[in-house]
Amino acid sequence: MAALSYGDAAAAGYDEQMSRVIRGFAPFLLNAVRLKPGHRVLDIATGTGLAAEAALAAVGPAGHVVAADIAPAMLAKARERLGRHANASFAVEDGQALSFPQGCFDSVLCSLGLMFFPAPELGVAEFHRVLRAGGRAAVSVATTVERSFNGQIIAIIGRYVPSLAEAAERFFSLADENKLRTLFEKTGFAEVEVATAALSFTFPSFDAYFEPYERGGGAGGQAYIALPDELRRTVRDEVRRCLGGADGPLQVPAEIRIGSGRRQEPAA
Repeated sequence: MAALSYGDAAAAGYDEQMSRVIRGFAPFLLNAVRLKPGHRVLDIATGTGLAAEAALAAVGPAGHVVAADIAPAMLAKARERLGRHANASFAVEDGQALSFPQGCFDSVLCSLGLMFFPAPELGVAEFHRVLRAGGRAAVSVATTVERSFNGQIIAIIGRYVPSLAEAAERFFSLADENKLRTLFEKTGFAEVEVATAALSFTFPSFDAYFEPYERGGGAGGQAYIALPDELRRTVRDEVRRCLGGADGPLQVPAEIRIGSGRRQEPAA
């Protein structure tokens, strides 16, 4: 399966693209797991550690957050962000085959990452396995191209970059509420909840919004700058039209779906 690849160059620009989105939606994700001071948390597919940073603030000094990602370059950025925290640790992990023992976390978070797992059901089953009884897991996923912060860019670039096209399709592969709910129910979770959250982000101009891609930030930006000049102009113009094409301040809508569930207590 093709997937977004995050080497050093892509990881370097990820924050510019996604920091306001991850931070904006982090409270919804943390609320879904009922995060409390003292909790031990796994943030899988942590990226540059943005959701993990929010979790650290919530669990306080008595808690602990493990920031884990399959991409060493992304994890290096997370370590730069969070390494000063004594109660943060870091691990290169495949979310579908976690190395942690059963029942060692109070909460598992996965922010905008599950849809890129080759087999998301294996990931959710692993989240369930590493949770203690009564612990909760929560994931956020994209909904539609029109209501995605950067999905239109990825989808448009994907028309010209075959290696990105499948990843663009997978970006919205878990949008259906029933599909997301079923993932949790089939892997043993109880009290499964699916909710939708929407925000809007303001930029002073289209140029300010698109600039990280012009510099090659993120996997999408790396694909964009590899295009010939003419195709880059075509992509840029199409993205601008999709967002209204106006000069001046730009409002970019964003929507996510949050799926969550609780690991049941063992039967008496």
